[in-house]
Order: sequence, then C-alpha cells, then structure tokens
Amino acid sequence: MTKIKNIIAILIFAVVIYACGDDNVLTNPFADVNYEALAASDNDSIVQFLESHYYNATLDSLKPLVSGETAMIDDAARLKTIDVTQNDINYKLYVFVTNEGIPNPTKDFPTKMDSIFVNRKGIELVNNNIDSSPFDQADQTWWSLGTTFGLSGYAPSPIVAWVEGFQRLKSGENVTNNGPLTFQNTGKGYFFIPSGLAYPSINYQLGQTLNPLFDKVLIFQVELLDIVEDTDHDNDGIASINEDADGDGDPTNDFSDTNNPLLPDYLNPNIN
Repeated sequence: MTKIKNIIAILIFAVVIYACGDDNVLTNPFADVNYEALAASDNDSIVQFLESHYYNATLDSLKPLVSGETAMIDDAARLKTIDVTQNDINYKLYVFVTNEGIPNPTKDFPTKMDSIFVNRKGIELVNNNIDSSPFDQADQTWWSLGTTFGLSGYAPSPIVAWVEGFQRLKSGENVTNNGPLTFQNTGKGYFFIPSGLAYPSINYQLGQTLNPLFDKVLIFQVELLDIVEDTDHDNDGIASINEDADGDGDPTNDFSDTNNPLLPDYLNPNIN
C-alpha cells in the first residue's frame, strides 16, 4: 500500500511539474501587453507603408513610391479609413479599393450579416516590407460576415476587419459558361489591418494554442466575387440584418428566446 501511495504521489508531482513547465497552461504570456499602445504602434506602421508605397494599376500590385506616382495615403479616391472600436480600444482600418465592383444582376454593398464569396491572400506587414510569403491564400470560398460561432451547417466567420472592410466593396458578374466558375467586374482591394482587428492576443485564454498571427499587422488582398443579399441564416423568412430586436444595428447581440438564451435570433428559426 505504501508503494502505491508513493507511485501516486510521484505521478501527481510529475503532472504538476509538467503543467508548470507549460507557460500556456498556468500563465498568460500576453498579460503585460499594452493594447492601446499596440494599437497606436500598429497604426504608425500602416501609415508609414501607405506613405511610402503606391498602387500600380498595370501590375495590380503595391510598389515602393517613386517620383510621379501618388502615395496610397494621398489617394483619396481609393483609400477608405474606417474607425472601429473593439475590446474598448479604438482602431483604424484602412481599405484601399482598386475596383469597387459592378454586380450584374444589380446588388448593393454587402451588410455586416451577409454571406460573401471571395478570393484572398494574406501577408504580414513587417518593417515596412510585404515581401514575405502569404500566410493564407485561397480562391472561391464562402464566408459569413455575420458570426456563426463555429456551428455546423454555416459558412465560417472571418476576422473583424473583414466584416468592416467587405462592406466597402461590391460583387461582380458570374460569366461562367460550361466551365469553372468565372467572374468579371469584381470588387477588389487591400485591407490594412491593425492587430486588434485581426488576431489580438487580448482574447487569449489559458491553455489555448498560441497563434503565430497574434498581435501582427496584416494586409489582405481580396476580391469579392459574389454575395447573398439579405442573407437569412436560419431560413425563417427574415433577413439576418433585420433580426435586430433592440434596434442597435447589431443583430449579434439579440437573444430573445428564453428557452435557448445562447443562440442569437438570426440563427434561431423560432424567433422572427
């Protein structure tokens, strides 16, 4: 019996030592991050890039500024600056629209609740340089701008910056003809994203796997191919954007079903 007790004690000690050796289990590696200062630093990095680069329409790419070209920061016709508050911190999202998009049939800009069909490429902005390999790249994928909480049967939800940024683009025209899906006159542009609107470590939970994109400034080159106007997530006949019981413009915070208080109204077919 004494031997069994000793073995159990050793096992418990080993588990404790193992856990203590894993910083992600017992400590928050981001506890000392000043997120307001980080927001300011991120903005400085983005502005520096926009001041020192221009958009080359011929190559459809971003290039270091040269004489005779207009810095992106001064290209008022294309550059949209959006103020976004997240986690009680104010951020600036920069959307550089290279083509607004000409949808056919006619469609409006997507709302914050609509589903979108997109191409995207994501890179990190490091030391005013975007020459690194993409960390993310894919074509013709569906996303739901209205968060779907990872529920099965729904398109995934993107980062906050996408929800705000894609509302500045329009979709194009499906011209597929007995071949692969093909679109023309699509909405195109670049999202310059501070870390707080991408993958902020402020949302980190103990034990969570560390995301290499935590607190990174990102740039997404995007193309909006198509949208589902007035997306109705729960198929109850009411567009998700209109399932806004409190009228604050944000359907994601409306939970009217007392029998299912964790499911927002736009995902709940019993509420319309």
